[in-house]
Amino acid sequence: MNVVLSFSFNPARTAAFLSVIMSILLLAHVLALQANYNDALGIKRALGFEYWQIALFDLDEEESLGTWFSSAMLLFAALLFNAQAVRLRAAGDQMHRWWFVLALGFALMSVDEVVGLHELINTLYDETLWAGLSAAIVALVGLGFLPFLWRYRVRTSVLFLLGGLLFSGGSVGVEQLSGTDINSLGYNMLTGLEEGMEMSGVILSIYAVLDLMRENTIG
Repeated sequence: MNVVLSFSFNPARTAAFLSVIMSILLLAHVLALQANYNDALGIKRALGFEYWQIALFDLDEEESLGTWFSSAMLLFAALLFNAQAVRLRAAGDQMHRWWFVLALGFALMSVDEVVGLHELINTLYDETLWAGLSAAIVALVGLGFLPFLWRYRVRTSVLFLLGGLLFSGGSVGVEQLSGTDINSLGYNMLTGLEEGMEMSGVILSIYAVLDLMRENTIG
């Protein structure tokens, strides 16, 4: 049942729909934080709002609309990967193990998006040490999945590779550039870039698996 339902999603339309929501959330983040930290137009003074009244649009907040959306997308991707794994296992294809690992990984990231486990880990290590450790983890995971990428057509492999690069570039690269001054405009603008790259990477991954599923169904 899950496999059949997963094929009902049109890859391009699904990616476009998710991209529109992502764009709205990013725009809301930029406008809200600009008004809060750079009130050149006098919006904050005119409306008299406090930060807690716009925190819902701050992508760096665990209780924001953006966090909920990111968590939902990661869970959606995990369910799609699981559906692909179930289909391959039923067909006797040993590649199903890779898809189960992906499903588990994305499910854990979905939980982390809301719970904030990686922020807790960040506080346990020196910033430089954590930057090197996180980069090493990303590199090892990337190398570990090379056989998976090699198994599939170039189109699918490139989409997954781009998705992974975008996500890791945001979560590891941009996060290290943002610094620790969370009460600054620069930090919050970089946060928008970081979250935008992460969400774009997930959307690309969702498109990749749906496109692969549709190709297998047609074939």
